[in-house]
Amino acid sequence: MATDDWTPLPPLWPAPAASGTIGEYELLVFTQKGVPTWEVRYDVRQSPARSSDLIANGTGHLQRCKSRGLA
Repeated sequence: MATDDWTPLPPLWPAPAASGTIGEYELLVFTQKGVPTWEVRYDVRQSPARSSDLIANGTGHLQRCKSRGLA
């Protein structure tokens, strides 16, 4: 599954940084200490009882991060 609906993250996230929502999940793609990083979390806007629990994360090239998070 792929999405082109990427939203820039607020400035507190090191650029480049974006997020995308698919169903009840939110994919965050950002750099952390210069390393491209991705995280999949429950979307708290759709599932507030779950908080922002981390489901999966990883590192690598930003485009690959986006696709891995959506796999």
